[in-house]
Order: sequence, then C-alpha cells, then structure tokens
Amino acid sequence: MLRLDLAQVPRLLQIEENTRERLDEARRMQWLGEVAALEESLRHIAGKKHQAERLRHHAGEDAAAGAVT
Repeated sequence: MLRLDLAQVPRLLQIEENTRERLDEARRMQWLGEVAALEESLRHIAGKKHQAERLRHHAGEDAAAGAVT
C-alpha cells in the first residue's frame, strides 16, 4: 500500500471537488454506472482524507514528543 504524502492533500481535495462535479453531471444525465463508479471513488477519497488526518495527528504527536525531550 502506498503511503499518503501530506504535501499532496491539496491535490486530493481538488480531485474530490472534480469528482463531485462529475457525479452531479452523471446524476443529471442518469448515467447510473458512472454514478456508482464515482460514488465508489468518493469513498476511497474519504478514506485517504481520513488517513491524512491520522498522519497529521501522528506527526503532531511526534513533534510534541521531540520538543519535550
């Protein structure tokens, strides 16, 4: 599994925005297969965002621990 680079989070957010726009279009056009695929993509994006939050939290704990010693 690839590790998420926190520097890429802004790109991930851009991908999420674009995916949501495509999902809106697919719903309007009633492209049901595309809707399902885009919803799945958004679930994966949400997982990556959650992973980024965990990494950010963990990095903050490491920084705090380093400052204490």
